[in-house]
Amino acid sequence: MKTILIPTDFSENAGDALAYAIDLIGREKALVHIVNVSDPAILAADESISNDAEKLLQLKESRQSLEALEVFSKARFGTGSESHIRIVTHLVGGAIAPMIRSLAKELDVDLIIMGTQGVQHDFVEKRLGTVSTTIFKNAPCPVILVPRAYVFKPISNILFATNLNHSDPYALWKATELIKPHIGVVRCLHVVEKPEDKHDRHLEEFAKYMIEHSPSIQTIFTIEVNEQVEAAITEYADTYSVELIIMHKSKHPLWERLLKSGHTKNMASQIKVPLLVMNEEKE
Repeated sequence: MKTILIPTDFSENAGDALAYAIDLIGREKALVHIVNVSDPAILAADESISNDAEKLLQLKESRQSLEALEVFSKARFGTGSESHIRIVTHLVGGAIAPMIRSLAKELDVDLIIMGTQGVQHDFVEKRLGTVSTTIFKNAPCPVILVPRAYVFKPISNILFATNLNHSDPYALWKATELIKPHIGVVRCLHVVEKPEDKHDRHLEEFAKYMIEHSPSIQTIFTIEVNEQVEAAITEYADTYSVELIIMHKSKHPLWERLLKSGHTKNMASQIKVPLLVMNEEKE
């Protein structure tokens, strides 16, 4: 049974993430934790001698929204052993990103699913990042970012962006386990800056290794020449109508070079389809 955490601010974007999660789970068993992180001052409002009317209202609305989600859960999935999805809600206080990280570790979640603006990010957000990018960069587990207004589509085409990390086959296997029962053609994509880089003999060896160890029935390895990694990934995703992009974050020096240039964060700010970031817990 998967354990999934979904942060929510009760926005439409957060609702998109919840709807996506439910469709992704399908008939698999899952425990879904929906978490709203509020200002600690708001949570303390009902215990304060000098109650703040505005904070009390925000607290009441948050509790009512979470209660509505619980009612929805029971109505749709039932209760007890016959329910394949169980939803638990949490109202906590603190800074959003650290609290989500802390809860993910405490609850031992397998996956975080959250909404992001995607291509609708403005210029400042793309340059400086958002709450969603802060969360996925520090999460102790994989994170799926769902772009605003995205409607779930059965996953039949998966794009796995690789930078020749030795642990990529494992990351790909783990990713396919997380999205079960959905599985499709896996399209491994490696982007090089110069045409001559395509002829590196190590590329052929790595491509063969990835294909041989892929969990998919059909795996395709493609090398694209483009100085802009994000542009190459986006164009490839559009061309093959992929339903999920996977990027693997790790401590390998090759990936450190990639991450320092901000490719994963940049992709998060321009995705049109969900992005699964395969985080590794930091020591």
